[in-house]
Amino acid sequence: MDNFRKRAVFVVLISVVAILLLWLTWTARYVLLLLFASCIGALILSTFTNWLRSWIPMRRGIAFAVVITVTGLMIALLIWARGSLLLQQLGDLQSYIPSAVRQIHSRLQSETWGRWLLAQVEDSEQLARGASFVLSGIRGAMYLTGAAIAAMFLITVSSLYFGAEPDFYLRGVRRIVPATYRSTFEACLTSVTKTVRAWLLARLLSMTAIGALIAGGLFLMGVPLAGTLGIIAALLTFVPNIGPILSVVPAALLAFAISPTKGFMTILLFCLAHFLEGNLVSPLADRGIVKLPPSLTLSVQLLLGSITGALGVALAAPLTAVALSVLRVVLPPEKSQPTASGSVHKLQQRVQAL
Repeated sequence: MDNFRKRAVFVVLISVVAILLLWLTWTARYVLLLLFASCIGALILSTFTNWLRSWIPMRRGIAFAVVITVTGLMIALLIWARGSLLLQQLGDLQSYIPSAVRQIHSRLQSETWGRWLLAQVEDSEQLARGASFVLSGIRGAMYLTGAAIAAMFLITVSSLYFGAEPDFYLRGVRRIVPATYRSTFEACLTSVTKTVRAWLLARLLSMTAIGALIAGGLFLMGVPLAGTLGIIAALLTFVPNIGPILSVVPAALLAFAISPTKGFMTILLFCLAHFLEGNLVSPLADRGIVKLPPSLTLSVQLLLGSITGALGVALAAPLTAVALSVLRVVLPPEKSQPTASGSVHKLQQRVQAL
């Protein structure tokens, strides 16, 4: 009877602890995502630090300080050179998009097929005003809100702390892990580090390729704010599946406002750019990393988006990569069993050797 009571108490305690952990995880879900983003930032800084030390032997603290200084100077130089122009173009985009929506609506009303199309929608004037209002809010998504600024500040500061002394924090985590599982933990940590580092490099190459192709193509077609639209397309490429769809909206609206031909050419340009990126850049960049099934990534994006909003959508892909890399260590693929013909062939070779 005493054993039964002890087991019952143990089960109740475990259940209470599990419920508390789930409640804490749910309550701190935004904080956990910010910490995950900070870990990604720390990994980027550590990668550059290790790369610098491989070229120039020096202490890690000095190398880290050099990386931070160079990065800060490059950001400051970029803001000084293009910051005011970029802000001006983003402000112009806020006024261009509602005007483009009104021009498209007027053009549809001047065409027979356009009037038929608008007639299929109840209260098309209200639809146009609503679309203009919604699309004018794109600038709000581009400009960082107060919460986004605070989040970026926290991510930056945490990345600096984690990147400066990663071993200090890892030692604390290792002490929590039971001794019997430490080897598995180290294998998972190594796999996650390699996977996320390679994934980030692949994303960086893809973002650069998309930004250059979009900006160059829109400039040649005479679409206004080609450079800003290229930067938006490059940044949204970080978010698979959803980002490329969102990036085409402002560019297509501005192009359709000029002429339907340029609008369809803009959509074709985005399709061509992502086709080239998916078939030329990604196969070269994604070599050696965990492949992310699009359906799985999209499912995680929808799940995290419903729970944590835009932050979860942005971090869904790296979280999926981390989960798959851990599963690859914890649940390794089964080795194929030797076939009967292979066994007979090996036996014949041994007999011939005798």
